[in-house]
Amino acid sequence: MENISIIGLGKLGACMAAVYANKIFSVTGVDINSTFVEKINNKQAPVKENQLEEFIKSSNNLKATSNYNDAILNSEITFIIVPTPSDEAGGFSVEYVLNACAEIGKALANKDSYHLVVLTSTVLPGDSQDKIIPVLEKYSGKLCGQDFGYCYSPEFIAIGSVINDLLNPDFFLIGQSDEKAGQMLQTFYTKACNNNAPCQIMNIPSAELAKISLNSYVTTKITFSNMLAEIAEHIPGADVTQVLGSLGQDKRIGSFYLKSGLGFGGPCFPRDNIAFAHMANKHGASAPLASIVHEYNGKMVSRIANIILNNVSKDKKIGFLGLAYKPGTNVVEESHALKIVKRLIELGYKINVYEPAGHECAKLELKDKVLYCKNLDECIQKSDVYFISNPQKEFKAIVNDISNEKIIIDPWRILENYNFDQSVKYITLGLGK
Repeated sequence: MENISIIGLGKLGACMAAVYANKIFSVTGVDINSTFVEKINNKQAPVKENQLEEFIKSSNNLKATSNYNDAILNSEITFIIVPTPSDEAGGFSVEYVLNACAEIGKALANKDSYHLVVLTSTVLPGDSQDKIIPVLEKYSGKLCGQDFGYCYSPEFIAIGSVINDLLNPDFFLIGQSDEKAGQMLQTFYTKACNNNAPCQIMNIPSAELAKISLNSYVTTKITFSNMLAEIAEHIPGADVTQVLGSLGQDKRIGSFYLKSGLGFGGPCFPRDNIAFAHMANKHGASAPLASIVHEYNGKMVSRIANIILNNVSKDKKIGFLGLAYKPGTNVVEESHALKIVKRLIELGYKINVYEPAGHECAKLELKDKVLYCKNLDECIQKSDVYFISNPQKEFKAIVNDISNEKIIIDPWRILENYNFDQSVKYITLGLGK
């Protein structure tokens, strides 16, 4: 059985540990958070993610510790997946990565055999060679590419489907310090996934650029779709759904992310887009498209809020169906729905909310300024207006309980094929009047 260690047991690290431990690997997770370590060792999920606890409980090859030395000395590959928070300039701080690398380096100093270090955390081009590898070499007293290997290999996953994304990736991105390191990681990946995903192997700076440019491109497709929706509303008879459907048939474009609705949010897309523009400027280039995408996405909050203000009086109670930035999670970081709710509260509106994945994250932001409904029925019964924040299938059930004089605002158009009573006002986006 092959041995690996994973530094960082947060949203992605815990899932990686659980998935790989259910394969043919013996996994040691490392975290300075003693609660995370204790939960893993008690076969509990340290963070909330679909299927995570199930995978942890089904594995007998997973343990956690706060001891770097034991984990490194008893493994052949170490994955680093610690936070790289945004800094004031718009880039990413690698402080936590460097702290982890110092400890890894100290352990490598006591190891005679070749060891592979893999960075999964998102960083900017140049960070590995200018900052991270030098720390590993300094504390280990060894040479990268000779005594140990290094790869930059970020995952392309989405919160809510991390387990499935790890098992069935579109591809693996590998930036290698040397051929031995890249081949070693490629061999690992062929055993770690279910779908024989291909590996794209390149040098480290190219891989760093590929990671951040991919997310920036996706946000561009999302924003282009929302821009078309706004344009369609100014052209009598135009329907953005039909327009985007035709564009998606062109193989040069593809249909993924060609869907209008609210703007993009979450812990990755917004910050990665800002960082992309920052990175370009830092290297003497420019990325005006990334900046424009970020600016337009921010304006979406005011655009949607104004639609509500123009159609809903302050004596109406507005029920927000979903507060998370996407279905399948309770994460509200950079959620447009949450930002709209805050705007409406400031203007004196009464808000009811229902998030199927739970209100823990929302309560940290909204405190007691809204009514938290325990289920969809309560939100329906206590609200005069329904705002569908994300396209959860569960929300389609509101059509069974809609009474007269209600208002439905459906940016995602999940109810557009339903024939409402004429007294129900149905408002959506992307339709020319």
